[in-house]
Amino acid sequence: MSQVVRTSLTCPRCGQSFQGVVEQIINVDDDPQAKTRFLSGQVNQVQCPNCGFTMAVGTPLVYHDGARELFITYVPMELNIPQQERERVVGDLSRRLMDSIPQEKRKGYLFQPKQALTLPGMIDMILDAEGITQEMRDAQREKMRVMEMFLQVGEDQWPRLVEENADMIDLEFFQMTLVTAENAAQSGKDEMAEGLILLYNFLVQNTEIGQQALQQAQVQEEVIREVAEDVQRLGENLTREAFMDLVLSYAGDTDRVQALVGLMRPAFDYNFFQELSAKMAAAEGEERELLVDLRQDLLEMTTALDQQTQVVLQRAADTLRFIVNSEDIDAAIRPRLDQIDDTFLAVLQANIRNAEEHQDLQLGARLKQVLDKVLEILRDAAPPQIRFINELMSAPTEADAYAVIQAQAGQYGPELLELMEAVAQDLDESERSDEAARLRGYTAAVASYVSAGA
Repeated sequence: MSQVVRTSLTCPRCGQSFQGVVEQIINVDDDPQAKTRFLSGQVNQVQCPNCGFTMAVGTPLVYHDGARELFITYVPMELNIPQQERERVVGDLSRRLMDSIPQEKRKGYLFQPKQALTLPGMIDMILDAEGITQEMRDAQREKMRVMEMFLQVGEDQWPRLVEENADMIDLEFFQMTLVTAENAAQSGKDEMAEGLILLYNFLVQNTEIGQQALQQAQVQEEVIREVAEDVQRLGENLTREAFMDLVLSYAGDTDRVQALVGLMRPAFDYNFFQELSAKMAAAEGEERELLVDLRQDLLEMTTALDQQTQVVLQRAADTLRFIVNSEDIDAAIRPRLDQIDDTFLAVLQANIRNAEEHQDLQLGARLKQVLDKVLEILRDAAPPQIRFINELMSAPTEADAYAVIQAQAGQYGPELLELMEAVAQDLDESERSDEAARLRGYTAAVASYVSAGA
């Protein structure tokens, strides 16, 4: 069942017409990450390929979450669809959803969908099902209102707003500011994202809770640095015995133990815990109590870290499964670009290898098709300077590379040279020194055009 449709759109900023992808069926059972995207306002935010403007596209929607027996329909009032046509559209979307649900999972709630009159009303229904009360929602909305107040005035007014709204500015407010900035950046609202980051930095420097969080972060960074240095000092002598001695030296210091688990998780394997249990059994008195507490801390920390890793891997696997099973791969990828990260690509590559090992030619071909399309879309979505560097590095000959420089480098300012050096450093760190050297070899030529065009 297709979850998305292609539709003709016109950019309100530049007037360019283009084909956009919008989602009309949000089925959390098939796409677990859809709930987060919808609640964070990332669904049906379409970017104009000509000018980069991001616009919200109003479209009929159905939302389904089988675990909570929640089925909601919504048709935007601004579409001015006659009642008979509204019923036909909702009926068609509902049938498409129903067709995707196995017969044994179809329950009575599916035949009595809730109707949302507005998008905020639809969100409230979802949050109600999540157990998030109206009081909790009102508190969050009040924090959002305060956040918007900061963005609506000059920075010289921020100290006054901090004083007037001190009871609202807590750790949740800090977290909301960062999350909202991230969503704004992903939606193409760069000015809003930059304003929120400025606000976050201001609050960190000018509020008591911000200073506390900053000091705590600095302490944690210092602990991690010291632990990393302790591990590096062992060097080639990092035997099981030396590692055990290092762990034991941290007994009673939870922060250092936590940092070591984060840095060296694979070393805390079955054999390590066996050896630690043996030492614990041989110890007495306070030493035994210390080792018992250490072992308990390590078990809790490694379990928590493994669970976090599993959540991230499962999220990537869910996204991949949804894309692979979609009729239109391109349309399935574009709304989920924020979920395409290193973990997703690693899971995708692992699935390709697994398909090849099991000689599943059909699945392997489909997965490679997904990989090719993902890389293509990521290249297209990259900033112009990155696209320039990619085209430069993929030029088949040196003559072709200089032709790219001659044709395009004059469009950019000196920041292009800084970006080229940053990319070269990343290549060096990835042990791709030949590519780094090749990129640096073009610097002089690019500089001459950049200077001329600046």
